Amino acid sequence: MTTTKISTTEIKLLGQRIVLKSSETDPEIIAQVVQLVTLKLSEAESRSRGAAPHQVALVALLDLAEEYVNAKKRALDFKQQLDDKSSHLLSWVEAEFK
Repeated sequence: MTTTKISTTEIKLLGQRIVLKSSETDPEIIAQVVQLVTLKLSEAESRSRGAAPHQVALVALLDLAEEYVNAKKRALDFKQQLDDKSSHLLSWVEAEFK
């Protein structure tokens, strides 16, 4: 049986205190995640003047989702380029040994 350690951190986002529970054990990663979320919420809040906190959170979530989808596409494109170049190199090597 595997036991996962849960760490608890209290943070303040959009004026609300939130208890963050995470299975992540590296405090640096947790700090980076909180910093990114704070930044995205701040950016969304500046574009959504007067909006309710949940609406600001949704805008920030959409921004993060857009970044994720773009990063995933870039990673898949890079993997395809790497696969193509590897296949090309392999064909060169195989041709040399024939």
